Amino acid sequence: MRTLPSTDDLLRVMTILGIPGDPLYIMKDHADERRRAELLAHITAALVDRLEALESLAGLDVDDRADLHWQADRDAAGAGGMLRQQTARLAWVQQSVARQRGRRPDPAADAVATTLGVLIELLASRDRDPMVADAVAGLCSAADHLGTVLRAASRECV
Repeated sequence: MRTLPSTDDLLRVMTILGIPGDPLYIMKDHADERRRAELLAHITAALVDRLEALESLAGLDVDDRADLHWQADRDAAGAGGMLRQQTARLAWVQQSVARQRGRRPDPAADAVATTLGVLIELLASRDRDPMVADAVAGLCSAADHLGTVLRAASRECV
C-alpha cells in the first residue's frame, strides 16, 4: 500500500510552492481523509497550471508532452494503473465541461461531454466484447454529432 501524505505535509507543500487558497477554508470541517483530498486537489490544480507554463517555456511539442506524461504516469502508477489514471482524467474533463455548460443546451459542450463519456466507457469495457461494439457505435455517433455542431458553428462565423 502507498503511503499517503499527512495533512501537515500537504499544508507544507502548499506553503513551499506558494499555492493560493486558505487551507482552513479548503479543509472546512471535513474528516481527515477528505481534508487531504481537498488539499491535494488544490495542489494538483496549481501544479498542472505551472506544468503547462513550463512545458511551453521548454518548447515541448505535443509528442514531447505525451512522452513526458506517459513516462510520469507509468512511474507513478505502474503499467497496470496508467489506464485507470488516464480514464479518471477523462472523467474529470467530462464533468468539468458538463458543469460549465450551464442550464441551457450548448451543442458543442454537449457533444464534447457525450464523446468523452463514450471514450470512458470504451476504455472501461475494452475487455468485454459486446460493450466495446456499443461503445464504438456510440463514439461514432458522438463524432458525427460533433462534426455537425462544428460545421454549423463555422457557417455562423462566416
